[in-house]
Amino acid sequence: MKKLLIYLFLSFSFVGIANGETIETQNYKLPELECMKKTFDKFIDVFGVYVVGTDKAPMDKVMHTAGVLAQYLDNDEDGLPDDPKISSFLSKYNFIVPVWREKDREAFWQSARGTPCEDNIGMAASMYYNDDEWAIGGIKKTGQWDTNLEEVWHVVSVGWYEVYPKYFGNDGSMLQDAMNKARGGFFENVPSAYPKNAWYSYYDESCDYHCQAHEYFYWILMANINALDLSYTDKCRPNDEWNICNKSQLKQKDVLAYELLNNYDFVLPTRIPDGQYKSDVIKVY
Repeated sequence: MKKLLIYLFLSFSFVGIANGETIETQNYKLPELECMKKTFDKFIDVFGVYVVGTDKAPMDKVMHTAGVLAQYLDNDEDGLPDDPKISSFLSKYNFIVPVWREKDREAFWQSARGTPCEDNIGMAASMYYNDDEWAIGGIKKTGQWDTNLEEVWHVVSVGWYEVYPKYFGNDGSMLQDAMNKARGGFFENVPSAYPKNAWYSYYDESCDYHCQAHEYFYWILMANINALDLSYTDKCRPNDEWNICNKSQLKQKDVLAYELLNNYDFVLPTRIPDGQYKSDVIKVY
């Protein structure tokens, strides 16, 4: 699995707020920033959150990523964010979803030094058009996995961590409690071996405790919306990390996660994004 980028490239002002401080950030219209235009020539506004693409990023892939983002934020596709607090947070802190290559990412952050992009762009994950798995039209139609379901969610989920810290945050949240149960106990660092009763066992030593929780949030959401069902793809084939494939299995095996996602009146996604967003609120620049 591609290494998670959560919280790696965030503005100083966002980090300050995450630590309980009150530091203002500056909100920009990203297509007008020279430091953005130097790398990107495709800008798609999804409820104030931008999907951006380089000149060589195929437009159909950039639009697909934008469609997945839109469906995560507006899962019932009525043209309005399901939870405006989430989209507003991501917009306020200039979060983007880049579609590029790894070398483009490295070049962007080098060129961003000393510009507004260095301290005012929120980035939690990327889509790589030449390496990642793409299911244009959705996993049900293509029968293959779509990396967008993971990486775009890693961006959207930042809003959930910050807007609802008691439930999803990085300091003793209900999400972490559920993860501790799923891992067979509390492990600040990745153990050499998880207990035999664990059903979430991620062994990437570069992924610390908070990163483990972010990955866990992704897995339980995918199960809850049936995106891992074996009738669609083989993403949930037996492995060492996770093998709860659908909502029914989640309810039976991971009770704390199921209750968190379904019994607290949150407007979380319930349908699998396929990128075919039906509303016309997406703006292309």
